[in-house]
Amino acid sequence: MNRKTRFVIVPFVLAAISFLLPQLALADSKLEYWTWNNEGDYVKVDDSAIARFEAANPGVKVEVTYVSYGDYMTKLKAALAANEPPDIFQVPWNSGFKDLAMSGKLEPMGSILSEGFPDINKSALSFVSLDGKAWALPLDLNTLQIAYNKNTFEELNLSVPKTNSDLIATAKSLKDADYFGIALGTKDKWAGGDTWFAQLVYTDPTGMKLAEADSGALGWDDKVFSEAASQVINLIENGVFAPGANSMGAFNESLDLFVSGKAAMFYPVGNFISGGIDAKVAGEFEWSLFPFPGGSGDEPTATGGIARMFSLPAGGDQNGLAADFLRMLTDKQGEEVLVKYNFIPSWPINVPASASDLYGNFTSAQLNARSRTIYTPPVYAALLDGIQAAFNGSTTGEQLAGSMDAAANN
Repeated sequence: MNRKTRFVIVPFVLAAISFLLPQLALADSKLEYWTWNNEGDYVKVDDSAIARFEAANPGVKVEVTYVSYGDYMTKLKAALAANEPPDIFQVPWNSGFKDLAMSGKLEPMGSILSEGFPDINKSALSFVSLDGKAWALPLDLNTLQIAYNKNTFEELNLSVPKTNSDLIATAKSLKDADYFGIALGTKDKWAGGDTWFAQLVYTDPTGMKLAEADSGALGWDDKVFSEAASQVINLIENGVFAPGANSMGAFNESLDLFVSGKAAMFYPVGNFISGGIDAKVAGEFEWSLFPFPGGSGDEPTATGGIARMFSLPAGGDQNGLAADFLRMLTDKQGEEVLVKYNFIPSWPINVPASASDLYGNFTSAQLNARSRTIYTPPVYAALLDGIQAAFNGSTTGEQLAGSMDAAANN
């Protein structure tokens, strides 16, 4: 073999080695994925992405660990503290997310989401952003609106309310015809709290005050917060809600009041409960949704938030591979799977012709849905207690906002 031949072969061998090394590194590797969604159609969404990811990455296996929701945050925080985190992990949309984002244990997601992901809605990105950085992938959304009995509305010649004044008038017409207005169960408080978020949409046209207050840049006694509470109280005092709302179960009793036809409206409703409503209504009447209205001139706007969101560990050795898996959840096939199971992607989509009118309503509402999240636990607790007091007739808007501000400063 002459020297010239050896010179040709060596680069060839080096090129082959450089090609094979990444493949060898992937051989028999594992991507650990934590979630609490171990039943229902979310499992089908995950299984589809896992099958496609493993086919595209021979030798890589996705190991799914299901942790019950009640134990999830305790175990996740312990794994992060021990520097033994999973490669991909679901994170909650509530105040627990802020704790994680501020812990320094999460990888900032801005640069990751800028490559190979769909154009996430600005409202969805705002839900997962703190201090100007995105800390999670928002996969899909819930939007919350008022469900209404279309048959009852038609029977009484009622139109969908566009303002709170319309809503009050509608509730009065329903009462005159022996129907209840909005079935709302507040026994476990969060449903009542959502009435406040629904009004904050209109008292805070900027959509920025929640984040400012959560960061400490604005007091919770600001007028946008007290006015939102005052508007809820006005609706209560004008009989918009079914009697006994402050003692009903969160969903069961109020849902039954709606599906039985006794209440012509039900709140809050999103895709998370739509299948349950359909099953209970069983074709007895048609129903649809409209956003909780505001004042005259306000564009009716739904509230909402993330249904599922995922983060990566700060400086994780497999963050590149983990990001590729997340891309499988959000690529065109991932989108099709989400839509197939009636989930709402967090990015604009072309709703298929086969989709139901209700699904079209969900996807339209998500485009400008506003946040329903307070990341400061004591403040959120004060809000829920304050709304309970509002339904009992024992507080004012100013007092409710003042209690939230006091909770933030204690």
